[in-house]
Amino acid sequence: MNSLHPLKLAALVLLVTSMSATDVDAARRDKKEEAAALYPDATRESPEAVYTQRLSKQIQKLQDAYNADGKEEETIAAAQAILDNKMAKAYDRGIALLLAGSASIDLGNDDQAIDYLKRAIDENGLPNDNHYSAMLSLASVYINTDRNDEAAVLLQRVVDETKTTKPEVFALQGANLYNAGKYAEAIAPLKRAIELKTDGEDQQSMNMLLSAYAETGNDTAAIATAEELHRKNPDDKRALMNLATLYGNADMQDKAVALLDSARQRGMLTDANDYQRLYSTYFGMQREKEAAAVIEEGLAKNILPADGKTYAVLAQAHYFSDNVPAAIAAAQKGAPLASDGELALFLAQVLGQEDRNAEAKAAGQQALAKGLKNPGEAWMTIARAEYNMENVAAAQAAYREAAKDPSTRSQAQKNLAQISR
Repeated sequence: MNSLHPLKLAALVLLVTSMSATDVDAARRDKKEEAAALYPDATRESPEAVYTQRLSKQIQKLQDAYNADGKEEETIAAAQAILDNKMAKAYDRGIALLLAGSASIDLGNDDQAIDYLKRAIDENGLPNDNHYSAMLSLASVYINTDRNDEAAVLLQRVVDETKTTKPEVFALQGANLYNAGKYAEAIAPLKRAIELKTDGEDQQSMNMLLSAYAETGNDTAAIATAEELHRKNPDDKRALMNLATLYGNADMQDKAVALLDSARQRGMLTDANDYQRLYSTYFGMQREKEAAAVIEEGLAKNILPADGKTYAVLAQAHYFSDNVPAAIAAAQKGAPLASDGELALFLAQVLGQEDRNAEAKAAGQQALAKGLKNPGEAWMTIARAEYNMENVAAAQAAYREAAKDPSTRSQAQKNLAQISR
């Protein structure tokens, strides 16, 4: 069977779990025990579900095979035997075709499933529950084989003929249109699916609806929908994060950061990605002091990893919020943990600015030892530290090393010339 787009797969699973209740026992049920019709408002007149008595053994064999695990081939063979029997009437044939189609789906034989299910529908001998379940099954196969236009026609027919209020049908219809790239058309059925879903949230449909709004450039509607969902379920972390993303995409950073920080205060930020998202938003707003506070909290709670990357971000947050001592402390913690020498280089440069030359030299050497993309920058820092400590010869030697790096060659040669006069 063809691989499915994640949203297609969700739609197909939704169908299988919610809509494929094939009523193969309708004729044998006592009328007192009959379940409520799945489509009570259907305009189609439902044929009577009556088996041909002389085919009872063959029908029982079909049902037994269908209900057993791993007997798809036997199911199809039993169904074909009924189809080949001249005594089979419309209902016998309809059930045989429907179950053969279902078994073909399980085997991954899409073309065969389509043939059986189309015949089950076209022969028009099934009661409404079976008839429309066959349509939904056929639509699912069309979706699986990228025949979205055919699926769309079939699903609209189900909606029109049944007057259904089943959210699963609209979810499948919306998912099909969404996967076909018909985002504007997908919005109405997806909204309907969400409105009709009363026993919990249909997160899949909501995600597709928000994406469909985004694809059609309707950020206002997307945000309004997400805000309404958040109001209904303020403790739903996924809904909150979706809304924060929409705010960010719409350049509404103040609202995004307020929402994320309220989640932090309520203990809803529970993993590193959550904290990274919040402090990154603060960084983007040039609110580095708040970013530093968030990182410190994440480290204290052991949510953010105490590694070189985290300490590098923390050091920069402190530095750009003019807290140089805290920036140095963070860099000193993180430099030994870092995978390269970039954080040690940052430390060396800040220490040099603070006239802590011996420490700057040591940090520059640490940076070189751990590896740098542009080692000349570390040599430049070391040279300045040596010169400030009146070690002119050492400074000259360091500038010569810096001149070997194309990124610092020009400045190193100028500085070397100046201190060599």
